[in-house]
Amino acid sequence: MKKIFKYSAILLIGAVATSVLSSCSDDDNTVSNGLSDGDKLLQEVLSTNVDNTINPTYKALADSTQMLYEQLGTIRKASTTNGVTQNMVNKACELFIGARANYEKSEAFLMGAAADFSIDPHIDSWPLDLTALYNLLVKSPSLVEALDSDNGANIANSNLGQSLLGFHGIEFILFRDGNPRSALELNANGRDSYNKNELNFSSCSGEYEMIYAYAVCGDLRNSVYRLETSWNENAPKDHINKMKDLEWSYTLTSGNSYGYNMRNAGVAGSTYSSVKNAISAILVGDGGAVGISDEVGNVKIYNPTMGKDVSYIESPYSWNSITDFTHNIQSIESVWKGGILGNRNSSASLEAYFKKYSPEINTKVENAITNASTKIQAIDHPFVNYVNSNTDNWNKSKAATAACKDLSDALTEANSFIQSTSK
Repeated sequence: MKKIFKYSAILLIGAVATSVLSSCSDDDNTVSNGLSDGDKLLQEVLSTNVDNTINPTYKALADSTQMLYEQLGTIRKASTTNGVTQNMVNKACELFIGARANYEKSEAFLMGAAADFSIDPHIDSWPLDLTALYNLLVKSPSLVEALDSDNGANIANSNLGQSLLGFHGIEFILFRDGNPRSALELNANGRDSYNKNELNFSSCSGEYEMIYAYAVCGDLRNSVYRLETSWNENAPKDHINKMKDLEWSYTLTSGNSYGYNMRNAGVAGSTYSSVKNAISAILVGDGGAVGISDEVGNVKIYNPTMGKDVSYIESPYSWNSITDFTHNIQSIESVWKGGILGNRNSSASLEAYFKKYSPEINTKVENAITNASTKIQAIDHPFVNYVNSNTDNWNKSKAATAACKDLSDALTEANSFIQSTSK
């Protein structure tokens, strides 16, 4: 469901990007003909985007999903003997929030592997199909028991649809009303207390819920390894070996990594015909910065708030929605400023480029980033409880949607400047 909304929300942006590229491609300098000073800086920006933003974000995401997987394995084992403790569950919730943050901070660069291998809808679709989950846990014991094996993650990948996979299925098992689940509910003799909208989960055993969550987290971890290894040819060898064991492709058809492909934009063999073509993908292409800015405003906030789909709320069980939206904007900031916090190369960033060639656009983009984050954080928390509650919060959500549009417009203006300049 996420993807259906997402594509409709950014279809116009994709069309604009295509138009910009087709009108400017003839003027692009290429590496073989020599780059202008501006394009040389943009070439450095591309390397910085890979080395200081994308690769460290995916490394952190891979590490955090592995830790979550291990902790869920501990709980799953303890559930068989009714030994699940609240500390175990609380730790799993902390690890989930950390992994979730790392993923949301990656959404400004969902181009490349995330799109080519359909990883984003596979691990981050919502709303969770609670009816299907109920039917799985209560009416399909043979499938649940099949998930309880060394091959459980692969079985989940093959047999569960995307509305049951990824972050939000795990979220439902670990959280209720913004708090960690009671450990007692996750034991073999425990029972789920969820009973809403004619779905009574009281017949679901905690052990079955943990079998499901552990298998789904294994698939989540594997999918994240695919993101990491596809961009970074120097990713941990065991992560690369995991891709080979699963027989999952994780490079371009050329055999190059997505990181190599971006760094070498304009060189024969890269899918990017020029440096400017790659920059446009980063800024306004499907899966780029404008894509997530538009999705946050027009989809994540607007759709449920304005009544188009009240159920379409991201992270409703952990009450993490506003944090998710804020981290999405932070992912744009990382792309603009040349790296994640603590790992920035500000001299080879889009910020540096525009400070040199168009300070006005730089100021506009940076103000828009700050304003979007501020307006999002002003929305009443938790989002799921206040999404359509009163005029005051409606106005706050409307202001956040408008701020995201301003950010999209500023980023689009930045791209248009780069495509049209000969500097």
